Amino acid sequence: MKFQDDFLKQEVQKSIDQIKVPESIFTFAKELPYQIEEQAKPKLLRNSKWKKWLTIAAASVTIGISAGAYLSPTFAAYIKSFFVRPDLDEGLQTAAKEGFSEKKEYSVTDNGITLKVKEVMADTNRLILTYSLENENGEFIDPTILFESEQWAPGRTEYFVKDLNAFYITDKDGDIVSRSTNYGTKKGRFVTQHIHRVFPHHPYADLMFELNHSAVDSKQLFANITINKIGSIEGKWNLKVPVHIEKSMMATKTLPVDKQYVTREGLAVTFKNVVYSPTLTSLNFETKWTEKGKQLIESHREYGGMEKSFHRLLYDIIDSKGNIVATTFPKKLDYNSTGLVFSEHNQVSSQQTETIHWRNSFIPLPKGEKLTFVFRGIERMEYPNKSITFHPTKLNEKPVSLDYKGNLLTIQNFKLETNKDGKRVGILEIEERIPLGGVSYELSDEKGNILEINYKSSSSVFTIDYDEHSMTYRVKNKLEIEGIEQMPKQLTLTLKTATVLYKDENWKVPIPSPSEK
Repeated sequence: MKFQDDFLKQEVQKSIDQIKVPESIFTFAKELPYQIEEQAKPKLLRNSKWKKWLTIAAASVTIGISAGAYLSPTFAAYIKSFFVRPDLDEGLQTAAKEGFSEKKEYSVTDNGITLKVKEVMADTNRLILTYSLENENGEFIDPTILFESEQWAPGRTEYFVKDLNAFYITDKDGDIVSRSTNYGTKKGRFVTQHIHRVFPHHPYADLMFELNHSAVDSKQLFANITINKIGSIEGKWNLKVPVHIEKSMMATKTLPVDKQYVTREGLAVTFKNVVYSPTLTSLNFETKWTEKGKQLIESHREYGGMEKSFHRLLYDIIDSKGNIVATTFPKKLDYNSTGLVFSEHNQVSSQQTETIHWRNSFIPLPKGEKLTFVFRGIERMEYPNKSITFHPTKLNEKPVSLDYKGNLLTIQNFKLETNKDGKRVGILEIEERIPLGGVSYELSDEKGNILEINYKSSSSVFTIDYDEHSMTYRVKNKLEIEGIEQMPKQLTLTLKTATVLYKDENWKVPIPSPSEK
């Protein structure tokens, strides 16, 4: 037990001597509650040295809070809430410190495994809860066993539901108010789930949900958990946890803006209001095509007609010095940036089907700052159906390119290989210079047969090469093409969809502050 002795001595010393509590203390504090509970279990009571140091450590934390809580209010708040952790965003941490979370003791047991919900917090934008799993001996089970995990980006792991387990949020009438998202996993599964993110922090995990527009009218929500299988053990673990949001609703401020602008493409954009809630700041818009815009859409085949027309708003929020504090289109790929749009919701109006309601939510904007909304333009999906035919054997001599409104595809190489399954396949190397929204294309042979691109076995590499003028990224793809056993005479690449940016920077609006009277 020498390691534990030294570790706890170090942490005790840190908590007493240092004014700024380091992240290791947060880790230790997180472990402390269930370690104290474990003292009551016979297997730990036999180890007197461990119990002695655990008692000293607990006393040290108590001393740190009672004698010097003012030195580290964040640490003191952490003891009270799971949501004051360095790995969670500032919106969640601040709301938890201000007392918007609720401690819960809801649990259900089946086949020797207990599911517990320990804490919840919600406003009209999102809901987060902390849960744990324990076996019949009171030992913790990895909480992420409920999910299939995949690494999607550096430092970002995505979790997907499995075994027909379900997690969602409802209002008092039983209507689902959590937003669902469709995913295609790297293993080829298609998953629809209401969970937005999973945050493991052993031995617990947090589930975060985005809420839709109808949650605004709900004073009480319910977190619903239905689990059919945990690891290899089947059973029924069902919980319906009430969540009160009256306090967060009272702290939410909606400030009107009501400014309108019409783009050169004929899209009328109305900036409706700004909503300041405990965990997020939301900007609400309405968009509707004018008669000019409708005529342009119908007269240009590549726009896909009104029924297939899709667009989104591009803008920055800047401070008085011109610094970008929030944006809907990042200038670089940084998943941890606090200024990126946290979530983007759109909903067609029930009264006017041509009107779309938008809600862009950000980590709370800086308070006391003079902020300005700066419109940058729109991004729309187009259907070019533009093709280029090439001879695979000549690509090494001269690559071929296809360009469509700022989307540049350069086909660099084609070769035959044997894949990991022992099948003969083609490998198409293509470099894309594209907006973040991306493109889609298909490949056909000289007879017009569509060849299947095995995206599961293909690879894509985003580079840091970002062009500020065109607002595009460079992406290198190595695509595995099935159904090819010998070198084809010619191939045709057809661009099916493309994201096109339409710049329009003639609109600025001051953002009202919650401190304004």
